[in-house]
Amino acid sequence: MIYIGQKGDIFTDVTNLENSVDKIYKVRAGKFRRYPSDGLRQLLDVATFLKNFRDFFFVIVGVFQSYFILKKIKPDMVFSRGGYVSVPVCLGAKLNKIPYITHDSDSIASLANKIIAPWALKHFVSMPEETYSYPLEKTINTGIPLSSNFVKVTSDIKSDYRKKLKIKDNKKVLMLIGGGQGARELNNLFIKSSFKFFESIPNLYIIHVVGKLNYEAAKKDYSKILTNDQSKNIKIVDYTNEVYIYSGASDLIITRAGATNLAEFAIQAKPCIVIPSSYLASGHQVENAYLLARSGAIELIIDKDLEKDKSLLETKILELINSKEKLIELSDKFYKFAKPGSAHKIAKLIIELASNQN
Repeated sequence: MIYIGQKGDIFTDVTNLENSVDKIYKVRAGKFRRYPSDGLRQLLDVATFLKNFRDFFFVIVGVFQSYFILKKIKPDMVFSRGGYVSVPVCLGAKLNKIPYITHDSDSIASLANKIIAPWALKHFVSMPEETYSYPLEKTINTGIPLSSNFVKVTSDIKSDYRKKLKIKDNKKVLMLIGGGQGARELNNLFIKSSFKFFESIPNLYIIHVVGKLNYEAAKKDYSKILTNDQSKNIKIVDYTNEVYIYSGASDLIITRAGATNLAEFAIQAKPCIVIPSSYLASGHQVENAYLLARSGAIELIIDKDLEKDKSLLETKILELINSKEKLIELSDKFYKFAKPGSAHKIAKLIIELASNQN
């Protein structure tokens, strides 16, 4: 398998750790910056305009780079996950007459996939086909490909994860994860409430994945608020490739509404409080969360409500962590959205479609 990633993207470097990837190429790609919360003001922002203008030329450069890379390696099929780099790579594939497939993890198609959609062979999606604007005859609900490490967590598996993390079985484990880069405002709000959590929840243990950029600040802030004994019962993580162990060891997870994280926690059958970021351009996190909340699969908190009432998250956590019945109910309903075996299904479909093109 050959991976083409965006030059300068940290996740392209992380891919180096995957044994299944035989070779990695990097190309230029551009981001179209749009901020709904700024309204018309963003049109007048010179810095944003200049970055978008620059990135337009990055895309053009990336198309040429992708064209020559694909001409050289001659793949049977290109699979696009819908990030910024998908645009130059798939346009390069189109110019080489190489078929490609798009995949959308979110309930809203990404801007990149919308741009390249007209020439795609098929569209793989994670929600029911009718949720998207793609032609139904070209759309297949495959779910999201996940690491095989994510499985439904039984009591034995949970206990095993806790042994690895040196957490006692009698602990109530609360986990906050804000995504790969963390979520600064959510981190700060949670940290400010941490002393009350320890005071109100017997045998509490906190796992907090803060993001690399927020790690030092989070450590410093916790040290100002917690006692020495409380600090012994908190694990602050900057970045990890072993989310499944931390989430699997937890009783309740607070998370943003990134599609992959939600799919991972659904397969693990983990009760979640979901706080979608309402400031992302496409609004995909809000849509992801609403789809689940309408079925009672998650506890939903909206950013705007949290801004009005800073104690809302604190109240919801204390209400759920102390209710075994509610945690079980959320676990059962969330697991109904799990799609085990998605990665295998996607790989099988790609091979079949590629074979049919020859």
